[in-house]
Amino acid sequence: GERATLCSHRSSVQMVHSRNMSPAASYPGSLECQWQHQKHQQPVQHHIVSVSHEKVYKMPKSFSQLIADWPIAVLGLCITVVLIFSLAAVLVGDLPDFSDPLSGFEPRGTEVGRKLLAWNNLQKHTGYKKILSLYPSTSPSSFGYDDITRTGDGNTAQRDAEPRTKRMLGQDFSKGGFFCGPPGQSYSRLVFMSENAGSLWNVSAIQSMCLMEQSRIRSHPDFVDLCQRNNANDCCPSWSLGNYIALLRNKSSCLELTERDISHTLQRLRKCALYYYNGSLVPSCKESKNGNEKHPPCATIPEGCTQFDAVYEVLHYMVDKDFLSPQTTDYQVPSLKYSLMFLPVEKGKPMMGIYLSKLENWEISDEVTSITGIDFGIKQDVFRHYLVLDTVYPVLAMLAVLLSMGFYLRSAFITFMIISAIFSSLMVSYFFYKVAFRFTYFPFINLMAIVILTGSCANNAFIFLDLWNLNKSQKPLVCLPQRVSQTLHHFGYLMLGSSFTTSAGFYASYMSNITAIRCFAIYMGTSMLVNCLFMVTWLPLSVVIEERYLATTCSFYPQDYWDNNGHKRYLLSLHHKLRGIKKTLSETSVLLFEKILPCGVIKFRYIWVCWFAALAVGGAYISCVDPKMQLPTLEMPAVQVFRSSHPFERYDSEYSHQFMFERLEHGEDQRMPITLVWGIMPVDNGDHLNPNSNGTLMLDSDFNVSNPDAQRWLLEFCHSIRNQTFYYPTDKYEQSVCFIEAFRRWMESRQCSEKDHALNLCCSHLFPYRNDIFDHCVKMMVMEQTNDDTTAQDLGPRFDAEGRLVALVLKFRTAFHYSLNYTKTKHFYNKINSWITQEIKAAPSGLHNGWFISNLSLYNLQHSLNTETLVATGLSIAVSFVMLLLTTWNVLLSMYAITAIGGTVFVTMGLLVLLEWQLNAVESLFVSAATGLSVEFTMNYCIAYHLCPHSDRLSRVAFSLKQTSGATAMVASAFFSAGVIMLPATVLAYRHLGVFILMVKCISCGFATFFFHSLCCFFGPEKNCGQILWPCTSGQKDFSNHCRPNGAFTCRGDEKHHRMRQSQASNTENEQYELQPLARHLSDSFDNSTCTSKLSNRPSVLSEEMQIQGNRCSFDGCHYQLKGNTDGLTEKNLSYEVASCGCPALQTSSPYKQNNLRSPSVKDANLNSNKAHCLKESVQQRNSIEPRNAATSKVGTYEFHRGLYSSSSSFDVLNDSNETCLSDFDPSTRLGESTSSLPEIAVGLDQDDERGHFNGKRENLTLALKEMVFDISQTSLQQSSSAWKNKASLENEDPVVLPNSKPNLPDVWIKRTNEQEPSN
Repeated sequence: GERATLCSHRSSVQMVHSRNMSPAASYPGSLECQWQHQKHQQPVQHHIVSVSHEKVYKMPKSFSQLIADWPIAVLGLCITVVLIFSLAAVLVGDLPDFSDPLSGFEPRGTEVGRKLLAWNNLQKHTGYKKILSLYPSTSPSSFGYDDITRTGDGNTAQRDAEPRTKRMLGQDFSKGGFFCGPPGQSYSRLVFMSENAGSLWNVSAIQSMCLMEQSRIRSHPDFVDLCQRNNANDCCPSWSLGNYIALLRNKSSCLELTERDISHTLQRLRKCALYYYNGSLVPSCKESKNGNEKHPPCATIPEGCTQFDAVYEVLHYMVDKDFLSPQTTDYQVPSLKYSLMFLPVEKGKPMMGIYLSKLENWEISDEVTSITGIDFGIKQDVFRHYLVLDTVYPVLAMLAVLLSMGFYLRSAFITFMIISAIFSSLMVSYFFYKVAFRFTYFPFINLMAIVILTGSCANNAFIFLDLWNLNKSQKPLVCLPQRVSQTLHHFGYLMLGSSFTTSAGFYASYMSNITAIRCFAIYMGTSMLVNCLFMVTWLPLSVVIEERYLATTCSFYPQDYWDNNGHKRYLLSLHHKLRGIKKTLSETSVLLFEKILPCGVIKFRYIWVCWFAALAVGGAYISCVDPKMQLPTLEMPAVQVFRSSHPFERYDSEYSHQFMFERLEHGEDQRMPITLVWGIMPVDNGDHLNPNSNGTLMLDSDFNVSNPDAQRWLLEFCHSIRNQTFYYPTDKYEQSVCFIEAFRRWMESRQCSEKDHALNLCCSHLFPYRNDIFDHCVKMMVMEQTNDDTTAQDLGPRFDAEGRLVALVLKFRTAFHYSLNYTKTKHFYNKINSWITQEIKAAPSGLHNGWFISNLSLYNLQHSLNTETLVATGLSIAVSFVMLLLTTWNVLLSMYAITAIGGTVFVTMGLLVLLEWQLNAVESLFVSAATGLSVEFTMNYCIAYHLCPHSDRLSRVAFSLKQTSGATAMVASAFFSAGVIMLPATVLAYRHLGVFILMVKCISCGFATFFFHSLCCFFGPEKNCGQILWPCTSGQKDFSNHCRPNGAFTCRGDEKHHRMRQSQASNTENEQYELQPLARHLSDSFDNSTCTSKLSNRPSVLSEEMQIQGNRCSFDGCHYQLKGNTDGLTEKNLSYEVASCGCPALQTSSPYKQNNLRSPSVKDANLNSNKAHCLKESVQQRNSIEPRNAATSKVGTYEFHRGLYSSSSSFDVLNDSNETCLSDFDPSTRLGESTSSLPEIAVGLDQDDERGHFNGKRENLTLALKEMVFDISQTSLQQSSSAWKNKASLENEDPVVLPNSKPNLPDVWIKRTNEQEPSN
């Protein structure tokens, strides 16, 4: 029942090559092949295998073993789970509806929002056959009399019962049959502007507008079918400035106008403008001149001003508000900036064809005038149209990120698997969003999660593959389950910390009152958590499958195979060039990220701290104090969705405020009304996460206005209103807006009748009235109201279906003008609210639930964005800090990391302010997501710093930069490319998304790389400083006082001499080396191999270059040593010995080392004769074990892919050990002894040469040690028993060989004395 299990996989076998083989990349799927001459020399591949006896169906003991041994089964299980979740999410409930992409951006749950919703519900449910009615009943007999004329009720009921029909143009032949009625809000409009920024009041400009309409609008084939027609069945003329002048001058067309006509019309307009701006000139003045007197002020207006209503309509509709205004009336030639044209076509979707074919080009000009504003009522339709067309930009942006991912990973299979993981994460998150959380609304903005998740997966994939390759480089012969376990040890810690912190930042945005932002926060936070699970399962599975089944191998061909065909020679040459480019890029990356960047960060840390701190303070001041981000000036139906230069946006944002009819429509320059409501509770009982759920109308059960105390209080309240400074008195033509006063006057005007006693109930009563009299007489008064239906709908009582008085509405005007300015509206609301709140506190019990509302829709949005955006951002930062603290359990690291994250957020917001962004709901969503997007880079560095095996802060900073900077820079550059690609989009959301991700990722990369590490250089925790320790924990991290590892880095002058003396004392007391005749004192600036040479005379962690040299060891020696020592070793120890005993002392940097890592002899021998061709093979075919030849087999040089390769990685101590670094806890292991470097095994040393001397071959030799050399002998295994649990006690005092990279120069022999101080 047992079988022999091979613990080695392709990754292990690949590390051992023949002596003449060139470096091979360790990356899965690499095409690095070794060119061998098949005719003369066959490649010899040595397989080092550790054999363990296991049961055939042994259950996996760990998650990593499950992934390594059963990758296909686990992958199939994951795919099955994803399919089940996806089907459940699609089949349960309705699919997302994106027909209204802008829905969900209204605030819900705010104080003003609840009042607005209650008022809208009140208006919605008031009318014929609805919950509430303006009249108590439709039957006069219910009041005991039949002779009451109820024209108001009958007319209103009939009007409400009739369905609304589409408003058509009426025929108005009083204007000479020229126009088909007056212009109105339902017709399409064009705004014209002078091309040279001059005035439009001239013949050429007016005729240009007429020609532009003819060529752009009326020439379209659809115009004939869409236009309104007159009695002659011809299309009606447009309402334009030229046509009005032609009407006044009795011309048939605007093309016949002359300068005299223009001048004469200007004189008439100048004379009549005064009457228009003082409110005397109204459309009804034309009827008053015909004998139907309705508006007394019209009597003083000259007849020429009322002809055809042309003057009124020109000033009201056709010209801008500044033309002939009271400020410009005295100008000799007033300037006309903008002119509006109404087309005889109703607004709506039918205008899409005309717009897309004739007006889609925004710059529509004929060199005299240009069309700069359009209002066809199709803004939302065009937005949906472009929303689909511009999807190509986010798709291209994601492709750019994926291409960057494929370029970095160099594996199409892993890239495809990551794409599958992104899709799976989104679908599983949608299942939780829809089924588990029961969200019924899925906003369009949630699709932004695709771009964010793609970047997050790219970052995670880069980190994982770098850690995987680092593990392969340091432990090439470790079995696959152990490699998966070691990689996941670091990667899982990083993923948990990064994902939890990022998702917490997104979840914190849920406190916003805007529905779309809350939905996005839940979906995005859930997606990050689900993606974390996929990254720790799906990604390792992909790499294991790539390693075991899909990796490339080499097939060797002779020289003649490549020389007999020109195409093959060309392919071979191209392959060499690509390899050269690849090698150049790898060397450049190593130089940049492993040497220059750490050096620049550490040496210039003073500059980085000051610079980024100033940026953070400046960004915080700009975004929070002055000038802050601009608040929106448009309500949601007209919210900006295109660029500011788009004609639709220019009309809504600019031109709608330039014409008087639009300003009156929006309430501009008018007094703010106040509406007081009793009987309706100001609550929002709908689903706040669904914009289509507006709740129901909730009546106040305590409402009672019939009580005498309530009557007296209402009368006093009305008097108190009139005494306030904010009250604006109404003129004598308006009816009283106080209901109780109107009712009292009606009761006092009633005359009792001796004939009909039924009418005597409401006469001869003193105020206040009894409850029954009040209820009955109110109904009678309402039924006798006049035909002023507008006043009846907006004011007075509301009755339910049973005729009971259940609500009361009062309205008055204030002295405040309507304003788009948030500060002014806020002052108005606070003042009115404070006064009304104080008054209602003194109201009787039946009226204590009253409230007020006004035109506050825009203020509600502005207030929510102005207050909640910063609050949500601060909460996200606070929650991220808590998650950082829970992840690292280090207070100092968490503080520095959150400082960098906060700086990123504030600098991003400050730049958005400088870009003049308007803080609409979409932009508020981006700002709320800034914290979540700023976490990843800083979190990666923070955890790398925390896991560093070194104890001093400078070495930790260098370690963190070397481990993570490459992947961070790649992700930042990918997001930069994605943001640039999205800039040409027409849809503003796509364009702003591109700008936002471009800025936040680049700024985050800068703050994380430079600011965070600079803070750590100054105040970073050393050893266990700042670590939160719990009494129940096993203990803190062990950093011995003697453990100043060879990789330790120092820059500060006050530490350098201290550590130098400590290092010298330690070498004198503990370890003494014989360098004959090399003993000499090195200066501080000796190590010129790195840019940090002047900072320390000790070897630098910034210049690690690991090379595994096997030219002087054979596997026979290793095999001999293992005999007799395997009894007390576990399987793990055995694997380690096999991996370590066959390797010599690691070669340190030599002053003679060339760029090529292979020896010159190998290079010369194989340059022209050894070539190979890469083919795909299965692991079973290439893992055939060949006999070992101890006399000829040599371990070749191995070159690793640039990534997280650091000889000071934590991978050296992940195997059943709590230690951080071999040299950190045992000073005697700083420079180990190699059993494979014994004199008996050494090759190439002349018999007459004396060890430790130059033997006349060279006068002097300078030794530059750049990294520590591990002792991998049995002595080191004994001393590091806590790591390897090896109780064998073997001693070897032979010298250690430092091999020279030059074949004609001797190696350096270092011998350690026996005088060692016991380790603590």
